[in-house]
Amino acid sequence: MRRTAALILALVAACARGRASTPDAARPLALRTVPVGDSLRLVLEAAPGWRINARVKPVLESADGTLLRFDAPGLTPDSAYFAEPPVAVVAARGRHPIRGTLRASVCAAGEAVCRVVRLEVRGDR
Repeated sequence: MRRTAALILALVAACARGRASTPDAARPLALRTVPVGDSLRLVLEAAPGWRINARVKPVLESADGTLLRFDAPGLTPDSAYFAEPPVAVVAARGRHPIRGTLRASVCAAGEAVCRVVRLEVRGDR
């Protein structure tokens, strides 16, 4: 289980320009995995100065069209942004690898318009 979790952690955060284990100015989002029992929690984190749009919820779309939506209970007072990192939970055992395209709308502090960020996820279990 530890080996599987370590492999997933190393591989799932792949994006088009390389691996992103932490968000930064060039990559405003990062995907982190947290093993929880027989499940795997996918956590979407924004870089400092960036906010994740809660009105357009992040989604991971697999090649077969399956959608995995991210959500969090805590929102900003205007309900426009997540106040805490949005998460999605998947079963860790007996499932296919986590692969697909993650799309999320993010806004930089002080900007009135959000942009869509796309991460290619190539995680093997």
